[in-house]
Amino acid sequence: MTSDGISTDDWDQIHELAVEIVNHSAGEEHMAEARARAALMALLDQLEQKYGRRPSLLATRADYIESPGERERLLLMAFSEADRIKDGKNRLLVAHSLAGLYLEELHDLDEGAKWLAVWRHELGDDPARFDREEIARFETILLGGRR
Repeated sequence: MTSDGISTDDWDQIHELAVEIVNHSAGEEHMAEARARAALMALLDQLEQKYGRRPSLLATRADYIESPGERERLLLMAFSEADRIKDGKNRLLVAHSLAGLYLEELHDLDEGAKWLAVWRHELGDDPARFDREEIARFETILLGGRR
């Protein structure tokens, strides 16, 4: 079960479609990728009906939306919901996604710095190597953008 209450069976279906999307994308099979993406969106709709607005569902939808503005809206909703239900795992994951979105796509250094700080707080005192490398990468973007 996910930290916000999605059953393992339901989450496995999401994972399978996500893997299918990645595999079709890597193989440049555009029609098959589009079909898998549509199937994922339909599944997310069904699961939202079943579970309500859950952070993991909102954030997953955001991962497969082309519009940065819509991705921002979904991620902010996901963080708010994770905060409301005290779901630390999703707060952590969504804060990372928001920091990346603001710094790498929207080029909003103020919001990027804000979400980087939130993410660092959620990581705690001993982040994993990947997280330390991501922090350094995001800080480089911030420093490079302020020169």
